[in-house]
Amino acid sequence: MERGPRRQQPRDATPIPKVGPADPGVRREHGLRAANRFQKNRHRAGACESRVRQDLGHWRTSRWHPMLVQSARMVGVSVAREASSHTTIDRMKNEDLPKSVATSAPVRSVAAVLHYPGFDVDIARGELRVEGRPVALRPKTFALLLHLAQNPGRLLSRDELIEAVWRDIIVTDDSLVQCVSEVRAALGSEHQHVVRTLPRRGYMLDVARVDAPNDARPASAEGPHAAANRYSAFAEPVLEARTSWAAQSGAVATEGPAPSTTDAALQRPGLTEYGVVPSASNLPAELPPLFGRAEDVAALVRLLEISRMVSVVGSAGIGKTRVAQAVAQRLRDQPCDGVWIVELASLADGRLLVPTVARVLRHQVANDDGLPSLVRLISTQRLLLVLDNCEHLLEHAAVLVTEIMAGAPGVRVLVTSQEPLHTEHEQVFRLDPLGVPTSDDAAAALGFGAVQMFVARAKAADPKFSFDAQNARDVIDICRRLDGIPLAIELAAARVSLLGAFGLRQRLDERMKLLAGGIRTALPRHQTLRAALQWSYGLLTPPEQAVFDRLGVFMGSFSLDAAQRVASDDTLDQWAVLDQLGSLKDKSLIIVEGTRIPRYRLLESSRAFALERLEATGLLEATRRRHAEAMTECLTGSDRLEEPLVRTRRIAPELDNVRAAAAWAIGPTGDRKLAIDLAAATDMLWDTRGFNDEGARLYRDIEPWLDQSVPPNSAARFWFAVADLRMRTEAKRQAEAALKAAALFRGLDDRFGTFRSLTVAAHQFTLLANREDARQALDEAATLYDDAWPTWLETSLAFCRVLFAYLVEGDHATAKKLADAAIVGHRLGDTFFVDRCALMLPSFDMAAGDFTSALHRCDDILASSSVEESIQLLSQTLVIRAAALLNLGALRQADATLRTACTLLMHAIGPSTYPYCYVAHLLALQGRLTDAAKTIGWIEARMRQTNRDSIPPIALSSYKAARDIVDAAFSAEDRERQSSDGALLNLEQITSIAFPCE
Repeated sequence: MERGPRRQQPRDATPIPKVGPADPGVRREHGLRAANRFQKNRHRAGACESRVRQDLGHWRTSRWHPMLVQSARMVGVSVAREASSHTTIDRMKNEDLPKSVATSAPVRSVAAVLHYPGFDVDIARGELRVEGRPVALRPKTFALLLHLAQNPGRLLSRDELIEAVWRDIIVTDDSLVQCVSEVRAALGSEHQHVVRTLPRRGYMLDVARVDAPNDARPASAEGPHAAANRYSAFAEPVLEARTSWAAQSGAVATEGPAPSTTDAALQRPGLTEYGVVPSASNLPAELPPLFGRAEDVAALVRLLEISRMVSVVGSAGIGKTRVAQAVAQRLRDQPCDGVWIVELASLADGRLLVPTVARVLRHQVANDDGLPSLVRLISTQRLLLVLDNCEHLLEHAAVLVTEIMAGAPGVRVLVTSQEPLHTEHEQVFRLDPLGVPTSDDAAAALGFGAVQMFVARAKAADPKFSFDAQNARDVIDICRRLDGIPLAIELAAARVSLLGAFGLRQRLDERMKLLAGGIRTALPRHQTLRAALQWSYGLLTPPEQAVFDRLGVFMGSFSLDAAQRVASDDTLDQWAVLDQLGSLKDKSLIIVEGTRIPRYRLLESSRAFALERLEATGLLEATRRRHAEAMTECLTGSDRLEEPLVRTRRIAPELDNVRAAAAWAIGPTGDRKLAIDLAAATDMLWDTRGFNDEGARLYRDIEPWLDQSVPPNSAARFWFAVADLRMRTEAKRQAEAALKAAALFRGLDDRFGTFRSLTVAAHQFTLLANREDARQALDEAATLYDDAWPTWLETSLAFCRVLFAYLVEGDHATAKKLADAAIVGHRLGDTFFVDRCALMLPSFDMAAGDFTSALHRCDDILASSSVEESIQLLSQTLVIRAAALLNLGALRQADATLRTACTLLMHAIGPSTYPYCYVAHLLALQGRLTDAAKTIGWIEARMRQTNRDSIPPIALSSYKAARDIVDAAFSAEDRERQSSDGALLNLEQITSIAFPCE
C-alpha cells in the first residue's frame, strides 16, 4: 500500500487511546501501529464526521473486536449497534482519499459463494460442491482451494500459498503438494485441469468465474454501504487494526447477534480475504513423543465419537495432559471450528473459568452474563474443547460443561482431572499407568511403554546411555517400583547420567529427594515428584488427608475391612472411612483392583509420600501398630471351621501386608505378643503360596519368645502354625510342634484345636515313617471327630489314613480304597483334602504298572482349578507326571516337566530328596552317566541325613533303576569317586548339573 507524506500531529491532538485486551498492562504493537495511522489521517476524516454519523447508522459491528470501536471513536464515529440490521462491511479497499466524497469509487464485495464452471466454493459453509454435489475436504485443503478461487487467473507462488494457509506454522513444500493433489482429486477428472502447476513458479486456478447476482452483493450507492465506500481510506486502517489484533491476541468477537454468512466465513480457517488466517486450533505445533498410549488414545477417540463429554481421570503425573493433547491432535481436522485446549492448572479462582475459556475461543463475554453469552456464541459451532487440569475447579467446571452440553450441540468436551466432574453426560475414562514388564527379558521389555519412556528420556539426558542385557534388570525394576507413572519415570531417567541405572535403582527408597529437577518449562508441580503429590494432597479435605496418610502403612493392596480397621479412630468411624475411601478413589489417589471383592492400593510414590506425612506428624509407629493388629484380626477370621480353600483365597492377597506387619512386630519398636499372635494366624499362608522357607524363618525368630508369660491359647495356635508348615526337612520339628499344640488345646478343652493338631502330627509322623506315633495320633483324632463338623475335617482325617497305608504300611490296595472312598463320599464344598487324596491315585497306578492311567490322572488334576490355589499341589502333580513320562520313555517331555517341578517344589515344601530320584533315572536314560552318578551320590548323602523310608516307593524304584545303570557303566572305584563328588554338592549345584541353562 502506497503511503503519503508524513504529517506532523497537531499539538492539540487527542492522545492516542490504548488498545488491547482487558488487561491494561498488555499493549499490542500492531494495534498501536494501526492507531497511529488513524491519528495521522484524523484531519482528513474530521470534515466528514457528521456525514459518517448519518451514513453509518446501519453499520453492524457487534461481532468485531473492541479495537474497531475504539479506532472509530478516534475519528468521532459513533457506531450504532442495532440488532435488526443484518449488513456488514465485507471489504474496504484502501485507496487514496478521493477529492470529492460523493464520487468515491465503490469497492468490490465478497460473495458468499464463488461460482465456477462445474463447481462452486461456498465460503459460508466451508464447502466445495462439484456439479452440485458436496465434496468433503480437510480444512487446510479447503483453505488452499479458497485462496486459489479468490484469485482466479493469477499466479500464486508457493510462498504466498504457504503463508496464506499455514501462517505461523513451519511446513515443507510436501504439505502444499499434498493439498493441491487433494484439491484436484476433489474436483474430479473433468475439472482437475483447472488447477495448473507452473514449474518452479507456483499454482493458478485457470478458469473464469461465473457471476451469480444472488451471491455477489455489491454495495448500493444509496444504501448503508455507501458511507463505507466513500470513506474507505480511513476504514481500511480500521480493518488493518482488527486484522493485526486478531492475529496477535486471538480475540475476534464480542457478544452480539448471530453472524452473517461473511462473518462466519471470516471465522473459518485459511481465509485470506481480510488478511487474517485465524488458526483452527491452539495446539502446540509439535507434541512430544507419547509412549505406550496408542490404545488409550484410540479408545478416547472412539469415546468422543459416541459421547460428547469425556473425562480422562488419573493420578498426578500419570500423563493425562499428554494423552489429551494426542487425542486433540488426532481430531484437529474434524471439527470445522477447531480444537482448543484450555489450561486450568494456574487458574486459582473458579469465577474466572468462563472468561478464560472465552478468551481461548477468541470470544469476549460480559462478566455479568458470562456463561449464557459464551454458550450462545458457540451454540452454532462445531469444535472440541479440552479442559485440562480441572481437579481444583470441579464445581465451576461441572456447571460450565453442563450448560455447554445443553446449549451447544456441536461442541464436544474432553476433560482431564484427578476426579470426575459427576455431570449427567460424563463418560469417565480412567487412565492407567504405563505398562511395565512382568519378566526381566530385555527384548520383551522394550515393548512396554514404561521402559520405552525411560530409555528415551535417559538417552536425552545422556546420549551414551544404551539399554542392554546388563542394565535391563535395573531399568525394569525401576519402572516397576515407580508403578509406570510417566512423571516419576521421566524424573528418574534424568538421574541416570549421574547415578547409572544400578545406582538409581539402589536409591529409589529415597525417591522424594531423588526425583527432582524436572523440565524447567513444565508446571512447577511437575518439576519434582513431591510437588506433584503435594498438589494432589492439597486438594483433599482434612478427613481425606488423615485416611490417605494412614493407608501409607499398607504394603501392596489391602481389603476394605483392613483399611477401616487401620484408618478409623475416635474422630473417624469405619463408615466415615468408607466415605473417604470413595473420595480418594474419585480423586485417583487410590486404585481399585478387582470387581467381585475389590481391593485397594496406593501407588508406591503416593505411599512414600503418605509415610513421610505420618512420620512428620509423629503418627507412624502408632499407625504401624494398628496395621499389625488389623492384619492379625483379618487373618484369624471369626470362623474356626472355615474351609481351607476359602481361607486360603481370603488370606493369600495379604502376603505383602503380613510381611510388613511382621517386620515391624519383631523389630526394635515392635510388640512380641502381637508378633506371636500374627505368626500364629499365618498357618496355610506360606504353605499354599510356596513361601515355606520364609514362614519357617519367621517362626524360628519368634520361637524363643514362647515362655510361661504367653497365654496358652496364643502358644497353642503358634505351635500349630509351625507344625502345619509341612516342610519335609522340618518333619521331626513339626511333629513335635504338633504334639505341643495338641497338649495346649487339651488343657483349654478345645476339641477342634486338639483334633486339628493330631491330624497334622499324624501326617508328619507318617513322613518320618514313625508307625507307632502316627497310628496313635490317628486313633485319638478319630475319637475326637464330631459329625456336626464340616466335611473337610473328615476328609483331612481320611487323607492321613491314605498316606499312612501307602507310605508306612506299604498297603497300596487299602490306600487306594481309602482314597476312592474319600473322593466319592465327599459332599459338595471344600476340595482341599479331596484333591490331595486324588493326587495319591496316580502313584497307585504307577505301582500297578499303569503309567498311561497315571499320566491321564495327573493331566486331569492340572486341568482343574485346584492347582491355582496351591503351589504345593501343582508341584507335586508335576513330579508324578514326570515320573509317568519317564517310565513311558518320553524323555524330552519328562526333562521339561522335571525342570519346572523341581523349582516349584523347592518353594512349596523346601529342599526335598525324592524328586531327584526321578532326575537321576532321567540322566541315566539320557546317557549322561557321570551326572547321574553324582546325583545318586547326592541322594544317598541326603538319605543318610534323613529317613530313607520317607521317600515314596515309586521314587525309590527310579533311584534303584538309575543306580543299576550307573553301576554297570563304571568300575567300583570310579563309581565311588563320582558318588563322593556328588555328596559334597548342595541342592543348587546338583540342580544346575541336572538342568544346565538352555
